[in-house]
Amino acid sequence: MKLRTKTIIGIAVIEALALALLIVTGLQWLKSSNENRLKVGTNQLASVFAKATRDAVLATDLAYLDSFAESLVSEQNLAYIRITDRNGIELARHGDYTNVDTTVSPADVTDDVYDVISPIQVDGQLYGNVEMGVTVNDLHVMLSQATRSSLLIAIAEMSLVALFSLALGTYLMRRLDVLRKGADKVAKMGPGAQIMVTGHDEVTRVSTAFNEMSHSLAKAQETLAEKHQQQIALTEKVTELAQVAEHARDVIIITDTDSKITWVNPAFENLTGYTLSEVVGQSPGCLLQGDCSDLEIVHEMSRKIAQKEAVRVEILNYAKGGESYWVELDISPVTDSDGEIVRFIAVERDITKRRQVEEQLETALEEATRATKAKSEFLANMSHEIRTPMNAIMGFSELLLEKSMHSEQREQLELVHKSAANLVTIINDILDYSKIEAGKLSLTNECFNLKEVVESTIDLCTYQAKEKNLPLVMNISSKINTAVVGDKGRLNQILLNLIGNAVKFTDSGSVSVNIDAEALVGKTRFHICVQDTGIGIPAERLPFIMEKFEQVDNSATRQYEGTGLGLAICKRLIQLFGGELTVCSEAGKGSCFSFTMTLVNQPAKSPTAVNQDHYIADDHRVNDVIEHKKILVAEDSYVNRLLIEKMLADTAVELLFAEDGEQAVALYRENLPDLVITDISMPNKDGYEATADIRALQEINYPWCPVIALSAHAMAEEKKKSLALGMDDYLTKPVNKADLIKMIAKWISYQEKKEKRKG
Repeated sequence: MKLRTKTIIGIAVIEALALALLIVTGLQWLKSSNENRLKVGTNQLASVFAKATRDAVLATDLAYLDSFAESLVSEQNLAYIRITDRNGIELARHGDYTNVDTTVSPADVTDDVYDVISPIQVDGQLYGNVEMGVTVNDLHVMLSQATRSSLLIAIAEMSLVALFSLALGTYLMRRLDVLRKGADKVAKMGPGAQIMVTGHDEVTRVSTAFNEMSHSLAKAQETLAEKHQQQIALTEKVTELAQVAEHARDVIIITDTDSKITWVNPAFENLTGYTLSEVVGQSPGCLLQGDCSDLEIVHEMSRKIAQKEAVRVEILNYAKGGESYWVELDISPVTDSDGEIVRFIAVERDITKRRQVEEQLETALEEATRATKAKSEFLANMSHEIRTPMNAIMGFSELLLEKSMHSEQREQLELVHKSAANLVTIINDILDYSKIEAGKLSLTNECFNLKEVVESTIDLCTYQAKEKNLPLVMNISSKINTAVVGDKGRLNQILLNLIGNAVKFTDSGSVSVNIDAEALVGKTRFHICVQDTGIGIPAERLPFIMEKFEQVDNSATRQYEGTGLGLAICKRLIQLFGGELTVCSEAGKGSCFSFTMTLVNQPAKSPTAVNQDHYIADDHRVNDVIEHKKILVAEDSYVNRLLIEKMLADTAVELLFAEDGEQAVALYRENLPDLVITDISMPNKDGYEATADIRALQEINYPWCPVIALSAHAMAEEKKKSLALGMDDYLTKPVNKADLIKMIAKWISYQEKKEKRKG
C-alpha cells in the first residue's frame, strides 16, 4: 500500500470518529437543552393557571372556570386543560383529554402532547389541580431535522477530507520526490548542490535544511582544501624561515627551557667566533658575558627568563677571542597549544657602532650644555658687571641733570644719560632673548586692568611722540571687559616695544593703538593692533623682520638705532600667551603690527588683587613719609654707596653703610634700622646670607623691617630667589632716583600701617 493511500485512509478514519462523536454529542445537547427549557416553561405556565383559578375553585364558580379553560385552549395552543377539586371531581375541561401520562418526558411522548399537572393551594392546603397538555410537535420536528442535517454535513465533510487527503498526499509525494532528486544530485555532483525551495511549510524547512547541509558540506570540503594548502604554505614558510635564520645578519640563538643552546645561526658564529658544535648545551650568559657586563642587567634577564617572560636589554658581550661588543638582545619564550613554554628564541643585533655614536652625542650634548650654561653665566656676569658701573653713570648723570647748568653741558649730559639707558635696553633684550632660547622664560599671573596697562605704556611714549608732533591715540570701546588675569609685566614689555617702534619709525602722520575684544566663557580674547604712518617695511624684508638681529635697514648707514631683538622677543612672548604676532606693511606708507591673546577674566565679585603699591605715599608726601627714617645700605661698591647717598641727600633720611654682609648684620643689631637695602654679590657674606641672619634675629626678639634687594643681577630667577629667601622687594641696577625713593616710601608706609594694625 502506497504512502498516499495510507495517508488518505488514516485521515478518513480519524475524521469519521471525530464527526460521529461530534454529531452524537451535539444532538444529545440539543435534545436535553430544548426539553429542559420546555419543561420549565410548561410547569411555570401550569403554576400561573393554578393561581389564576384558585379563587374560582374555592367559590366553585363553574361558569368562570369553563370560560377560562376554553380561552386557554384556544389561545395558548394547548391540546387540553382540565380543572378538578381536591376530591378529583372535574370542575371544567376543554380539549382532547386522552392518553394522559405526566411521567413521560417531552421528547419521548408518542402523541405529540406533553402532560403536566399543577396543584391549587392556599396556605399549604390542597383545593384542586390544573392539568394541561402542551403540543410538542415542533420539538420533534426540530430534532428530526437536526439529525438529518448532521448526517448530511458528515457526508460532505468526509468527502472533503477525502479530497484534501488525496491532494495532500500528492503534494507531499511531489515535495519528497524533489528531496530525492536533490540527494541524487549531491551524490553525482558532490556537496554544494541546491534544490528549489518553495512554500512556507514543514517540507519547506526540510528543503532549506537540506540546502544548508549541502552548503555546510561544501564549506567543510573547502576548509579541508584550504587547510591542505595552508599546510603546504606552512611547510614552505618553515623552509623560508629556516633560510632567513640561516642568512640573517642578526644573531639568532635557540635554547631549551633550561636555557641551554640547541641551535645558533651562522651570524652568531661570525660575530662570536664560536661554532655551533662548541656552544650546543651551554648557557649563553656564561658563554658570552664577562667582567664588564652590567650585573644588574644580567640579573634582570635571569629573573625574566625564570618567570618565563620576554625581555629586551642592551648588554656588553665578549667574543671567543676576548673582544667586547654591544648587542641589543631580545629574548622571547615560545609556547605550545597548551601555553607551556617549549623553547626560547634570542635575537641579538650588534649595536657597537651605535653605542659609540651615542657616547659621542652624549659627550657633545654635555659640552653644549656646558657651553649654554657658560653663555648664560657669561651673560649674567656681563649684565652684572655692566650694570654696576652703569648704575653710577646713569645715577650721577641724573643727579647732575637736576642742577642748573649751561645748555650745551645739559645737552651733552642728556646724551650720556640717554646712551646709558640705550645700553641697558640692549642688555635687557639680550638677556630676555637668551632666556627665551633656553626655554627658561615663563609667564606669571596677576590681576590687572589691560586698559590701564595700555594707557601707562602710551604715557611712557608720549614724550617722544610730542617731540615729533605725532598724535598718539588709543581706540577701545568702553563696553570691553579689561579686568583680566595674566602677566602684566610681559604685556607691558610687548606694548612698549611695538608702540616705541611705531613712534621711532614715524616722522609724520599718527600712531594709534586699536583694541577689539571677543567675550568667551570666563575669558576675553583681545585683538590689539599698533598702526603707524611711518617709513614702512620693504616687501623683501617682511618675512625676516621678526627674526633676531633683523632690522628694516641692516646697512652700515642705517638711520635708526637698535639691536634687532625687540620684535623677536615680542614674537616669542606673544607665543607664550598663545597668540601670534603678524605684520602688514608697505614701504613709505606705514605698518600695522597686530596680535591676539586670550586672558582669563577676573572673578566678578572678588576684589582686585592685593598690590603693595597702595602703600606708597603720594609724591608730595614722600619726604614726609621717609623723613628721619634709619636706612641700612649694604653695598660693596664705594661708587654705588656714594650714589645712593647723593640720591637720598634731600630726603632727610639717616643712612648707615655696610661694605659687606657681615658688617650689615652687625649694624642691624646695633642700630635697628627701619629698612635694609642690600646688594646680592658682596665679599665675606652675600645679600642672601645677610638677609637670612637678619630674619633669624627677628625670629628671636628684634623688630621686623623690610629688606630690599638692590642688585645688578637682572635675571627673573634672581628676583624669585631673593623673595623666596626672605627679601621683600627687588630693585635692579641701574636704578633711578625716583624709583629708589618710591621703593623706600612704599615699604616705610607699609611698615607704619602694619604697626598701626598691631597697635
